[in-house]
Amino acid sequence: MSDLDIRLADVEARLQQSEAHNLALQAELEHFVRNVSHDLRAPLRHITAYAPLVREMLAEGEDPAPCLDTLEQSARSMARMVDALLELSRLSRIPLQTTAVPMAALVAEAQRALSADTAGRSIDWQLPADWPAVQGDAALLRQVWEYALSNAVKFTRTRPLAQIALGWEPVAGGITFWLRDNGVGFNPAASAGMFDLFQRLHAASAFEGAGVGLALARQIVLRHGGSISAQGAVDGGCTLRFTLPKP
Repeated sequence: MSDLDIRLADVEARLQQSEAHNLALQAELEHFVRNVSHDLRAPLRHITAYAPLVREMLAEGEDPAPCLDTLEQSARSMARMVDALLELSRLSRIPLQTTAVPMAALVAEAQRALSADTAGRSIDWQLPADWPAVQGDAALLRQVWEYALSNAVKFTRTRPLAQIALGWEPVAGGITFWLRDNGVGFNPAASAGMFDLFQRLHAASAFEGAGVGLALARQIVLRHGGSISAQGAVDGGCTLRFTLPKP
């Protein structure tokens, strides 16, 4: 085979890889748009349904306060969704400021950011004696830890003693960081879309949140060329893992 044939074969292979990548991105975008469209319709349905009721109640001299409360909650919910979409867009566009990142410092900063949520709580933090340094954007990777720790703190709230363990291990081509808690966990059968925006695995009446943190964490990890996953069981805690390429 001549050099020209080898180069042509290489170009063809790269084109096929690029086409497959573009198809995967398109499929992911279509899935994302379907989910977001569905979620945004919920508060819109409340607004369009309750607005005429308020008009009727005012005309009949009734107190529309309960309906107005629902309208206000729906508007706030939509505002949070719009803010999340803007943040997701920002994370996908901003250039990475890549440096050598000491993970120990990022975890400590994330813990301090959650000090108000952990005040008065009994939490057994289990951290490794040493952490590896990685190559990445320190500000964005700190956000990943904040989202992960925030979830662990929230979903262990019902435990008399929350146990939150962090660690890492080398894997082929990278480093896997993990966080394990003894919280309420989740049903594995419902976990397929847990990293999708606005997806919740627990009732809003039980745990606050809009289903945003893990989606943003996933976007950050993917931008670093890594991957993220979670395992859990009902009332059996959760283990979150994300892998970053080696420096």
